[in-house]
Amino acid sequence: MTTTATNQEGALKCADMHPGDSVGGVLLLTSVERRTKKNGEPYFFLNLRDRSGSIQSVMWDNHEALVDGRVAADDFVFVEGHVSEFNNGVQLTVRQIHRIEDEKVDVSEFLAVSPIPRETMEAELDELIESVESTECRRLLDRFFGHDRFRDLFCTAPAAARIHQAWIGGLLEHTLAVMRTALHLGEQYKPYDRDLLITGTLFHDVGKIREYNWKRSIVYTDEGRLLGHISIGASMIDGAIRALQREPEGFSEHYRTHIIHLILSHHGKLEYGAPVVPKTKEALILHYADYTEAYLASFNQVTDEARDQGQQWTGYNRMFESYLFVPPGANGTAAGMHQVIGSAPSAGGLDTHEKRGGEVILDDEP
Repeated sequence: MTTTATNQEGALKCADMHPGDSVGGVLLLTSVERRTKKNGEPYFFLNLRDRSGSIQSVMWDNHEALVDGRVAADDFVFVEGHVSEFNNGVQLTVRQIHRIEDEKVDVSEFLAVSPIPRETMEAELDELIESVESTECRRLLDRFFGHDRFRDLFCTAPAAARIHQAWIGGLLEHTLAVMRTALHLGEQYKPYDRDLLITGTLFHDVGKIREYNWKRSIVYTDEGRLLGHISIGASMIDGAIRALQREPEGFSEHYRTHIIHLILSHHGKLEYGAPVVPKTKEALILHYADYTEAYLASFNQVTDEARDQGQQWTGYNRMFESYLFVPPGANGTAAGMHQVIGSAPSAGGLDTHEKRGGEVILDDEP
């Protein structure tokens, strides 16, 4: 039996946990699910993480702090336990748990960061915007990406809470990956409106900057749960376009309706949360590019994590409704999820004090 070492601050790395390890250290408790044993006593499924990854955990006893609420989701906790193999993956059986005060923790150690440097992604973003020839589309793009607060939110937001690119910078990483695939499809199936496709793709997930808060872990805002990023994003863009329409240069209804259609339809099907299905070539291109990127990025992520644990197959994955074969070789993420490039960016998300009607970018009219 081995013991996983901790650093001087007591931070425990999920990526370093392997079956047979006895571990102890500080992690972020991201979810708590209470269940009941056959004898009526409670036990708990937990998800623990740091910026190197996450580990599914179970606590069978000694869980009074969870029962009475002294320890809850989104707390930093000190845990002790034993790592074992479970369902073709690893699981931590927690024996002890107690809450750690926030001021004793370096929060940046618990936020996963995109493996691609922000400056590299921003350079690609700016190059795309510069290539747009439509005056209308360019004015709309500049209205958002020329706004410092919006730009920082867009460049630090996660793409998801758990599935694909659920880390700082994930939204920008995902958006650019979708863009590359979308432009390739557009060139393969000409004719298409390149400016419309670029604009709609850059904004297709824009509502996620208000759907999530990512100050310490990635959680849904009230607005995000009630409205969802599709309707939030459509409202943001519609409000901005209507403001542009009141300016002397105006803004055509053609571009307004088509850009918003791309946002509303990018999930592809009503049962996937799309208010409307794609009805234009650009909307079809965006949907399939988004679908492809999300699924293949998720495939790389879950197989990379399994490979790091020495597994040939992943555990059962609900997204794919199957076990996944782990291909040999280097990790499929841009630099491997566990290689964090540079220092961690500041945590972000909409502060509770940033209400609608406050900062300009938080209104529907940026």
